[in-house]
Amino acid sequence: MERRRFLALAGAAGLGAATGHVTPALAASYPYYDGGVPDEAHAKLGELAPYGVSALAFTPSGGWVVVTQDGRYFARGIPDACFAEIGRLSAAGRKINCVAFPPEGGDRWVITTDRGVTARGIPEACEQRIDAFYEAGQQVVDVAFPPAGGDRWVVTASAGYYAKGVDDECYQMMRNLTQGGRRITRVAFPRAGGWTVVAQDEFHARGIPDACFERMNTLAGGGWQLHNVAFSPSGGWALASRGKVPALPADKVRQVENAVGGGTIWQRMNAYRTPGVAVAVVVGNKIAWSTGYGWLEAGSGAAAHPETAFQAASISKAVTAVGVLRLLQTRKIALGADIRPYLGWSLPRRSCVTSTAVPTIDRVLTHRAGVIGRGSTTPADACTGFAAGGGGFPGYGPDATVPTLLQVMNGAGNTPKIELTTAPGAEYHYSGAGFVLLQRMVEQQTGMTLAQYMQKEVFAPLGMTTSSYALTPAFELAAGHTTTGAVIPGKRNRYPESAAAGLYTNVLDLCRLVSYLNRAYTASADIAGPLTRTSVRTLLTQGPQPGMGRGLFIAGAGTDGFSYSHDGSNYGFKSLFAGYPKLGAGFAVLANGSNTSLVTEIAAAVKKVYGWP
Repeated sequence: MERRRFLALAGAAGLGAATGHVTPALAASYPYYDGGVPDEAHAKLGELAPYGVSALAFTPSGGWVVVTQDGRYFARGIPDACFAEIGRLSAAGRKINCVAFPPEGGDRWVITTDRGVTARGIPEACEQRIDAFYEAGQQVVDVAFPPAGGDRWVVTASAGYYAKGVDDECYQMMRNLTQGGRRITRVAFPRAGGWTVVAQDEFHARGIPDACFERMNTLAGGGWQLHNVAFSPSGGWALASRGKVPALPADKVRQVENAVGGGTIWQRMNAYRTPGVAVAVVVGNKIAWSTGYGWLEAGSGAAAHPETAFQAASISKAVTAVGVLRLLQTRKIALGADIRPYLGWSLPRRSCVTSTAVPTIDRVLTHRAGVIGRGSTTPADACTGFAAGGGGFPGYGPDATVPTLLQVMNGAGNTPKIELTTAPGAEYHYSGAGFVLLQRMVEQQTGMTLAQYMQKEVFAPLGMTTSSYALTPAFELAAGHTTTGAVIPGKRNRYPESAAAGLYTNVLDLCRLVSYLNRAYTASADIAGPLTRTSVRTLLTQGPQPGMGRGLFIAGAGTDGFSYSHDGSNYGFKSLFAGYPKLGAGFAVLANGSNTSLVTEIAAAVKKVYGWP
């Protein structure tokens, strides 16, 4: 999982020596570097660099052009019409932002300026996108074409960008860099493959010449902004700056990325053999930023994005709790009611559990109902000595028959039957089986599957468009991975125990939920959403179990740092989310690997950067 920018900053060795011309313009106002370019191009770049290079480009056939911010220019081997248009625009006092040439060659080119665009032979959709930016009052600062040609391109404007048909990781990096309040300024593609994405004070690259990458770091190390990156068809390259990096606000995204477990997020992902991660952060009860890292599946070309759905594992319980409170609220069912009359099924009990014991809905939500689940031990009538932790579900692989919920409850799946194994209210045993009972209650009382109910009553009202309790939702899904980084069989296990472990969601939807719960908790009256203020307060207030609300763990009650959270661990997936109602803050982390420490380290980095407890 190479991220060459960060490996270089960490002092990685092995960067190759530059070839060709790599002489900095020592006498110039602004530095430049190049390697493997024609002698004349090197000379002209040196002559023009002191005036601030605003456009630098090579044609597919080896031509080249250099334009400065004050209208000077020189070109060799570019289309005559393009050369004439550069002259006309410069004479008219127009500042040329970029000149670009599609890889098909011939009389195809585009020139963008401070007040419009001239183009010939570029993809129609690309030209339309450029026009749309100008119509919206933005300047287009860069246009780039991947070497594969066709309808593939990137358009970067003064306050946005649009990409079509580019490498997915390249797009991932464009998206990530803009999340910290930065603008993309250049995107460039070597003819042999690879890419580089440049923001105002940061850049990422893959597959570019080592000497070019080394000089990019040289410029960055000197505080220079990298304004121009260009690659020649023969493998040469050229860089130019026209000024120092401007004063910019702190980039908390980069701060988080570089504070994970004593290293960078990429280094820790590599250490934990986790191919993909998505992160989102809430500030002021709005999603402040969201990022994706790595891959949906090891060895694939599809990058992980914040929009990617992961298995949320036991975060399923926390979200289910919202649906259960919604049910109680709308059906006027008491939180302290016995759950059994709402199940349409007789809940067995061990002989040592008295017949007067009552597993209330509240106790089920707080793991104190006496339903232990997988922690149950033999002999079948034992009432002590239960395995620590218990209560989870292993899921069903690609070759297994998935049982019905009733079969799961009766022990016909791969876990013991659900029963009362200890006196309700007496002990805390984290219990996925208890949430299966809640799932059964919801389905019995509504006549809908949990997936249908949650979509109608929770997800749709909150705009959670990529969340589902379905066994196989139609979203783009991340694949799970083992501790060695291998894809698990079937990519994802299936969980008919949906309420406990079967939620698919993305970090954006989880943060939408965080924002809603925060606002509803602190509001003086009900707000739009599935729950009343009273229900939200019940959800996030300690119940029968210390340190736990209903389906959510809580901490810092009574302080400004009061928080609620839940983590998750399914085969091949790890997750964690948290909210801080009084701070209007929160975050979500989803990973498609098997090491819990990674999501814990990322969460710790977020909290450290923002000063949250």
